[in-house]
Amino acid sequence: MIYQSGYLTIKDYDREENTFLLDFPNNEVKNGFLVMVAANYLQPSVDMDSWIRKTVAALKQGDPEKFCLLLTSFLSDIPYTMRRKENEREKECYFHYTFYLIMRLISVYTVYTEKEQSEGRVDCIVETDKYIYIFEFKLDSTADEVLRQIEEKG
Repeated sequence: MIYQSGYLTIKDYDREENTFLLDFPNNEVKNGFLVMVAANYLQPSVDMDSWIRKTVAALKQGDPEKFCLLLTSFLSDIPYTMRRKENEREKECYFHYTFYLIMRLISVYTVYTEKEQSEGRVDCIVETDKYIYIFEFKLDSTADEVLRQIEEKG
């Protein structure tokens, strides 16, 4: 119905996969659809788009403190019963995996995980137009120890 009414148009077709890429024909139709139709069906209790915009903006503006605050507020909403309770290595891997998924889902930037370098692997790298963020995840370590490791490994 949405296609037949002109709200969506076929932008591409993959014969091998038998899939269509549908999109709005223009921004006017897209905005009209989102405001008038989708708003009645999609009524989230929390405005995630706002959190995503703020988080992406913090990365774009080179504001790691704000990014950490936003990430902490997001992660603190996860019930403690869902957190890993196994060994310490499992806890660190679970956080690493969760962080990577969040970054891939919200970010318009390049995200690498377990990026191999000549001196080892980097847990996560996020590249923006102006900044490169290097994340090293450690359980029960100090920030100084982690920064020392990053500097030693180059």
